[in-house]
Amino acid sequence: MTASIESESDLQMGSAAAELVRIVEVTKSFGEKVALRDISFSVPAGQICGLLGPNGAGKTTLFRLLMGILKPSSGELSIDGYDAFEDRVSVKRIIGFLPDEPIFYSYLSGREILELSAGMHGLDVRATMARIAPIIETLRLAGDLDNFAEDYSRGMKKKLGLLLALLHEPKLLVLDEPTNGLDVEATHIFYDLITSLAEQGRTILFSTHLMDHVARLCSHVVVINEGCVVARGALDDLRAAHDNADLETIFLDLTSGSTRP
Repeated sequence: MTASIESESDLQMGSAAAELVRIVEVTKSFGEKVALRDISFSVPAGQICGLLGPNGAGKTTLFRLLMGILKPSSGELSIDGYDAFEDRVSVKRIIGFLPDEPIFYSYLSGREILELSAGMHGLDVRATMARIAPIIETLRLAGDLDNFAEDYSRGMKKKLGLLLALLHEPKLLVLDEPTNGLDVEATHIFYDLITSLAEQGRTILFSTHLMDHVARLCSHVVVINEGCVVARGALDDLRAAHDNADLETIFLDLTSGSTRP
């Protein structure tokens, strides 16, 4: 049973003016396997929302649905009013995606990849590179930008992937395990940047296994287990509903048992 922290009407409909991501009773099956079952939640504009769940819970499948890579078996999934699958070309203009393992073209430098991507978005390449130059410096990638991206460390690939996600100034950032491969210092830089982007009005949905990062960054969380939502809503309300336990304890409590009917 879902430990809902919001009223059902608030969850399903949200604030019509502020809601950016809307997911209503979404199910995704692969043959006989049900990866997601009746997933419902919304993410208002300007919110940092953490998507939590054990390995195999369905987080990456949900992200692929949001990106229009997969079509839901049933249910409604929309971003800024666009159907995530049927309107996926329009959706890609307003969403920036950072996969867990970014893959880049062989024998292209980081700079060439950024310039190529800017051109593919129809952006002025020179102006775009000038606009993201401060972020490149913040991520400490400037000295490696002319090296082959395939030779980057995992952490450097994550930084380049974030730059690619930000090129077209999307309304929504979807980040799959964004700090995997980053050292402690780079993680702090990364999350300071994410916080700054949210303050500028970006909406951010990210998955992570690091509960302290969720506690530090997120106003809201969605917890899924075995393809089902087991909790959703404001982080403070989630804690209050569990006697103000720490987030790791709450997470383990919510995901320790089966949620299947």
